Amino acid sequence: MAVDCVIIGAGAAGLAAARELIANGLDVVVLEARERIGGRIFTHRDRGIPVPIELGAEFIHGAAPQTAEIVRAAALASCDISGRRWQVIGESLRPADDFWERLDSVMRRLDPDRTPDRSFGDFIKRKPGGRRLAANRRLALQFVEGFQAAEPARISERALAAGGSPRGDVRERRIGRVLDGYDRVIEWLAQPLGDRVRLSAIATRVRWAPGNVVVEARHADGRTRPTVEARSAIVTVPLGVLQADAGESGAIEFEPELRGKRAAIDLLAMGAVVRVVLRLSERFWASDWYAKQVGTRSLDTLSFLHTGDEHFPIWWTSYPVRAPILVGWHGGPGATAIAQLASEQIEDLAIVSLSRQFSIPPRKIRGLVEAAWMHDWVHDPFSRGAYSHQRVGGSDAPAQLAKPLRGTLFFAGEATEAGEATGTVHGAIATGRRAAEEVQRSLMTRSSAARRGAAD
Repeated sequence: MAVDCVIIGAGAAGLAAARELIANGLDVVVLEARERIGGRIFTHRDRGIPVPIELGAEFIHGAAPQTAEIVRAAALASCDISGRRWQVIGESLRPADDFWERLDSVMRRLDPDRTPDRSFGDFIKRKPGGRRLAANRRLALQFVEGFQAAEPARISERALAAGGSPRGDVRERRIGRVLDGYDRVIEWLAQPLGDRVRLSAIATRVRWAPGNVVVEARHADGRTRPTVEARSAIVTVPLGVLQADAGESGAIEFEPELRGKRAAIDLLAMGAVVRVVLRLSERFWASDWYAKQVGTRSLDTLSFLHTGDEHFPIWWTSYPVRAPILVGWHGGPGATAIAQLASEQIEDLAIVSLSRQFSIPPRKIRGLVEAAWMHDWVHDPFSRGAYSHQRVGGSDAPAQLAKPLRGTLFFAGEATEAGEATGTVHGAIATGRRAAEEVQRSLMTRSSAARRGAAD
C-alpha cells in the first residue's frame, strides 16, 4: 500500500517535513542512509568534559527563528557566545573587537543586482575601498573562504550581497549554541516519528510519475530493502549527493532524470571543511603561566582566534562555558587537500598550528592534548561536503532547485534555501516545513480532482 509521502534523508529538513506531515494526519516513511538520524548534525559526548562535542553543525546563526522556536518548545538551554575575538598579527595576539565592522566595510560594497554576475574573487581584485581597506579585504576573503566554505573565484557576488554576511544587523551577528548539544533539536523533531524512520536505508533509485513514486533502497552491507511506494516524495539529501555521478557510493538514480533541476544543481557548489576538536588538560590560554608569557590576562574570555595560518586559520573555544576544548577550522579550497590526509596527520597539523599561533613549543602542545575528534564530511558518501553556496550566475539556483516537479517530487534542505539561511540548520528546517506544506496542497488538490471526477 502506498504511503502519502516518502522522505529521503533524516537530517533537519527531512525530520521537520515528516513532523509537519504527521501532525496533519498524513502517512509518512523516512529513509535514512546512515545508522543515525541528524545528517550533518553530529553530536558526540565524552564523559571527561562538560560540553557536547559537535562534529557537524555547531552554531545558531543570527535570530534563527525556526531553531529558536524548537529550543523553546523542547525546553532546551542555549546561549550566545559573548567572549572576545582575537587575531594573530605577526607574533602578537591582539583583540579584534571591531571584526564585524571591518568585515562590513567590504561586504556592504557587494552589488546584489550585479549584471552580469561575477565572483567574489573578481570583486576583491577591483580593490573596493582602495588602499585604506586592504587589511579588511584580506579579512573578508578569509571570512568567505572559512564561513562560506567557498572558493572566492567561484562564489557569486550577487548571492553574497543578498545574504553572505549579517552586515549591520546586530541580531544577525549573534552566534549561539544549544548547551546540551545540537542533536537535542534533532531528537525533538524526531520525537513523534517512531518507527516511520528507517535507518541504514540507502536510497539507490527513485522511479516516479505524476502521483506515484517508488523508492528502491539497500542496507549498508548491500542487501536489498523492500521498496517504498508513495503518492509523493520529498528529497532532502545534501547537494553533494545530488551532484554525485551514477554508480558512485551514495548516489541516487532518478527515473526519469531530474532534467528540470540539472541547471540549478550545476550552479551550486558544496563547500569543503576540515574541523578538529581537541580536548586539552587545561585551558592554557586562561592560565597564569600563559598570561605571564603574553603579558595579559584578557584571553580568559577568548571565543574566536583569527590567524593567517595555512592549515587552521580559525580557532574557537567553548566560551562562555569554561571547558578545555579548542576547535580548529579550515573551510574552502584548502580544506580539500587537508581532507586527503589521515586523521593522525590532520591532528598533527592542528597541533603545529596551535604551536605557531600561541607561540608555544609543539612538544608542550602535544602534552596538553588528551583527545581529538573529527569527521570527514568531504569523503562522507552521504554528504560529499559540508554545506552549499551559489556559484557565479547561481543566485537564483536555490529557488529553482526548490520548485516541485509535477506535484510529485518535492525538494528541501539548506541548498534549497536562498539568502542568508543557505547552509544553516534553521534554513534546512524552514525548507522542510515549506516542502511539507507543498505536499499537503498537492495531495489535497489531487483528492479534490478525484472527487470531482467521481461525481461526474
